[in-house]
Amino acid sequence: MKRRHLAALALVAVPAAALWLLGRSGPRAHAAEGPAPAAQREMVLNYEQSNGKRLFEHYCAVCHGASGEGDGFNAFNLNPKPRNLANREAMKTFSDRQLFDAISQGGAERGKSNLMPPWGHTLNERQLRYLVAYLRTLRESE
Repeated sequence: MKRRHLAALALVAVPAAALWLLGRSGPRAHAAEGPAPAAQREMVLNYEQSNGKRLFEHYCAVCHGASGEGDGFNAFNLNPKPRNLANREAMKTFSDRQLFDAISQGGAERGKSNLMPPWGHTLNERQLRYLVAYLRTLRESE
């Protein structure tokens, strides 16, 4: 009887221990050692920005335009006009948290245009962070 219990315990404990050990060898295991290498941070940022671009093109470009200059297909119907998100000087005045909140809560909640919907019901927190990362890459065309 004891052998069966030991065998059953081994079937559960060994894979669980292996998963735990494999998880410890990932990026989180080294968090106490200091920041991730620059190349790894760059890869993560590129991943976030590329996902943010896809989300921007799907949800935001119709009003803000493909390049974020506030000249999207639907912009001519809106008053006030959508913000120029590619204006780097203006965008520097907003923290990432302020951008996150504006996208999540919509314009009306932030004291801005009620024409911008609150995307926090449609997009999850990770997707909102991706959008903020992408917004930081926009630049006005010359």
